[in-house]
Amino acid sequence: MNRGTQHLRLALLQALAVVVTVAVSVFTVNGQLVDQAVMATTIQSSDPAVRVARQLGENYVVIIAAALLIGSVALALARRRFADATIALTVFAGAALTSHILKHTIIVRPDLTLGLGEYSNSLPSGHATLAIAAACAALFAAPRQMKFPLVPLLTGWAILSGIGVIAAGWHRPSDVVTASLIVGFWCSAASGLRALVRGAGADRAAVAARRSRVATSLLVAGAVVAAIVLSFSYASGTGRTLWSAALIAVVITATTLAALYMSLGSSRAAHHERMA
Repeated sequence: MNRGTQHLRLALLQALAVVVTVAVSVFTVNGQLVDQAVMATTIQSSDPAVRVARQLGENYVVIIAAALLIGSVALALARRRFADATIALTVFAGAALTSHILKHTIIVRPDLTLGLGEYSNSLPSGHATLAIAAACAALFAAPRQMKFPLVPLLTGWAILSGIGVIAAGWHRPSDVVTASLIVGFWCSAASGLRALVRGAGADRAAVAARRSRVATSLLVAGAVVAAIVLSFSYASGTGRTLWSAALIAVVITATTLAALYMSLGSSRAAHHERMA
């Protein structure tokens, strides 16, 4: 299997995980109740980390996301890395548009709990989408030597933003998980299409990218499994706040790390193509 086909299959896997998350959290009684309850508990938390996340989620997500995207794309363009800048913009714009359409046009949340809570649709989270998409876009656009140092900063910011919009009462946990899966879908799709456009010759030249491909597959699988585990725990009515926060962190971390390895694979393929 070439790299392009592999990434497109990973995109399909992430899309299926979105379907499972939506089906459980939006269209089952237990899913709605547990999702809402975890958000309510997070809102009431006095944990210092949650307070910091709340401030970040309420006030700075859009500003930081815009700055990250503009700065990273401008740097890529200045270094004449036009393909990387294009992928970064595609991931960000595609994820943001997909989240907007799903939330405002396609998904209608039924009230399955006889009015016991406020169940207007909030899935997926637009703010979490912007934060995670900006982090992944920055990794695609960053110079190779800057990618690894940026990972902990970008991933930590994306996680705090995701928890922050829950703590602010804007979104439920499933909204953030779905946002991360949507960003992951666009990372995989954009990387796959780029590899297919380059053709089989470039893929054969990129033997050094094989470990990146394996890491990418494992990380995407990890994000999907964590999302499905969260959905199953909600469906059974056993979801808890710390458990939900941990799984949200896993999904976001796996998504950003997968973006890192996709970007490394693409840069190695481009290097071998230039040297051929």
